Amino acid sequence: MIRLLVLGALAMLVRAQSDQGPAEPLPPTFHCGDRDDLPMSGKDKTCYWWTQSFNAGMLFGAAFNTALDPVLNGSTLKYWGQGAEGFSKRFGTRVTQSMAKGTGQALVGAMFHEDPRFYPSRKEKFWPRVGFALTHTLIVKNDNGHQQFSAGRVAGAFSSGFSGMAWTPDPINSTGAAMVRVGTSMGGVVAGSFWKEFQPDLTNLASSIFRKPPKVATKPPKKTGDIK
Repeated sequence: MIRLLVLGALAMLVRAQSDQGPAEPLPPTFHCGDRDDLPMSGKDKTCYWWTQSFNAGMLFGAAFNTALDPVLNGSTLKYWGQGAEGFSKRFGTRVTQSMAKGTGQALVGAMFHEDPRFYPSRKEKFWPRVGFALTHTLIVKNDNGHQQFSAGRVAGAFSSGFSGMAWTPDPINSTGAAMVRVGTSMGGVVAGSFWKEFQPDLTNLASSIFRKPPKVATKPPKKTGDIK
């Protein structure tokens, strides 16, 4: 009897909910910025700051560029030192600049309620997509979904460029050198915008190049003298 009453109550509850129409959508969950269709909470933005500022790709790029320093600029060893000590100083500088860039962008972006993510144009023609990637280097969406100038990305570039002045050797520790680093940092922002716009095309191109051709089944040749 008790079971029948419970089942009846559940049936009435389900029916009442169905009569009320569809349920309201659930609030967005934590997604660290990897869902373009969901807004970013404060927790998402904190996660995005950390994953974008300190990751395996950044460490590999810092190590690779540090190793190329003596080749691209022979005077580097003169100011930073040689061997493991000089390498560690230059590598640490690049890692710190990356962290400063991400932190500056996150802090200033939070003040202006910026959504720090890049987003594609969803256009079809090539040149309109190029123009979108260029202009949206410094244009972001805010928390309400409207476009605005990105003070956060500019602040991040300047944080990256000038943070190294605290420990850069004096002969090359100038405002001009810091502005060059600012420009290099902004170049990375431009590259990020283009990568977001053309990533699907580049991925498809790479897969088509390296994809193994399908094996074509061939029939064995007929032996001479076979009876038909």
